[in-house]
Amino acid sequence: MSKLITVQRKPLSLVLSALTLTMANGVSAADSNLEVFAENASYYRDEVGLSKFRNTLQLEFESKFSSNLFRSISVNAIIRGTYDGVYDMNDDEFGEDVTYQYLGEDWHSSDVSSPVILTPGVAVPCENDTLLCHNLDGYMDQDSNDIRYPDFNDSYDFIRELYVTADTVVGGDDILSFRLGKQQVVWGKTDLFRVLDVINPVDYSRHNIYDELEDIRIPQWMLKVDWRMGANKVFDDSNFQLVWNFDEFRPSNLGTCGQSYRILDAGCFFSSYVNASYLNAVLGSMGLPALYAGNVPIIHDVEEPDWNLSNTQVGLKWEGVYGDATFSLNALTYRQQLPSLHFRPFAEGLPIPAADGVFDIVFPRVNLLGGAIDYYSMAADAVWRVEFAYTEGEELARDTDGHKETEMARYVIGLDKNLVIPALGTQSAFLISVQLFGEHILDFEKDMPNEEDNWIATMLFKGFYINNRLSPQIILAHDVGGKATAIAPSISYLSGNHWLFNLGLNIKTGGDETFPWTVAGGASVTEPLSRFTNGPIGVANNEDEVQLTIRYSF
Repeated sequence: MSKLITVQRKPLSLVLSALTLTMANGVSAADSNLEVFAENASYYRDEVGLSKFRNTLQLEFESKFSSNLFRSISVNAIIRGTYDGVYDMNDDEFGEDVTYQYLGEDWHSSDVSSPVILTPGVAVPCENDTLLCHNLDGYMDQDSNDIRYPDFNDSYDFIRELYVTADTVVGGDDILSFRLGKQQVVWGKTDLFRVLDVINPVDYSRHNIYDELEDIRIPQWMLKVDWRMGANKVFDDSNFQLVWNFDEFRPSNLGTCGQSYRILDAGCFFSSYVNASYLNAVLGSMGLPALYAGNVPIIHDVEEPDWNLSNTQVGLKWEGVYGDATFSLNALTYRQQLPSLHFRPFAEGLPIPAADGVFDIVFPRVNLLGGAIDYYSMAADAVWRVEFAYTEGEELARDTDGHKETEMARYVIGLDKNLVIPALGTQSAFLISVQLFGEHILDFEKDMPNEEDNWIATMLFKGFYINNRLSPQIILAHDVGGKATAIAPSISYLSGNHWLFNLGLNIKTGGDETFPWTVAGGASVTEPLSRFTNGPIGVANNEDEVQLTIRYSF
């Protein structure tokens, strides 16, 4: 733990040093602004009861300065504190004292005709299982306080943002801008799912894929430099951007077992065991003696890269404007933020798990090339959006060999349009946003629990009434490969200048496929890799909820 704290203090000292340096160059305060809000989000899940009682206090601060050295300087900070009371108010369903009868029981019924291969996942393993806590050290090793107070940890996640921004004029009319500190750097303009927006990892334990990305990205200590070159003979505007993520690597948070949101239920899978009696029976069928004295942990070790310069992450973006089109070319070298499972055989040529763990979790280096185009069509009075990303170095799970490195292609085609529909009782325009995400595995293998080509379609339909104070909306998402759909209608109301109320539903359907696994001897079983074929929507098919959020802005 002390190592992590030391690493995190170094980036903070960089920001403070930069601020001290600018202060020494004739900087004086010019304007400051502070915004504060308190929020309660209470969700009720069908047949489960309370699934979220999240209480948040957030402070947003900005201070602008005048300077002799820079054209403008500002300091920005967002501080967020969260307490989720569901682990105290519904501890029969969530928290460190929960027991599960069958891994994955919360998202579809178990295949009772198959042999019992996996033990139930251990809830909050660092409260209940010393071995699993050791094996998951540094990744899914949250304790009960970590899941109750997710912003207060050794990474100081209560600091959502803390950065210094400064810009100066260079070479005539060009502007050089610097932003140094803990921040989010957003590439692309997608919602729910990401194509180019992969610089920051994501905290899916907050509410799966359904919260705004702004709220679930995990801020990182970074330097962002923009060289704004303005118009030239070809382009109406152009900009070059360098991003250096010098923070210690952090993967996306998938949610630990016992939490109310665990994307793909991965947290319970990683904190389970393979039954020794089943493995010994497999050996017996092969004419071999029993080799397992006890159940085998699914995860043996998490191989997170140590901090050094070679493990930092660097991105480049060139953006231009030509007429009604805005486009970018992007390049990024980073670490895969989702875990890759490396199978560990008992011995060479013997395709059964090692006695001390089935998989190691690895986060390989990934290189990304991509681009985006936004085009405003005057004829349709709409914006077309296209994003594309090609990666090399990603690793996907396999049924017979644990994992495989493969090149990937991802893209999204989107349409945003404002449309006045008088028949719906308002002269305010409705926002219609449609997206089609595509993914293609270039080195596909038939034993991968993924489709070679898969698509996810989303739609947002949002209206505005009573001077934009009343806003109904509906979000739809359909996973073609997972045969799963999410439907999320909601209505928000702004009362005066302080109170905001949002009432919504989140309903999922589909997600009942199975997938064979080698440890099961090729039999069709419910676990564990079917979670990939079901996708994040299908795995959550028993998580229908009614949701009420109340926010007060001071």
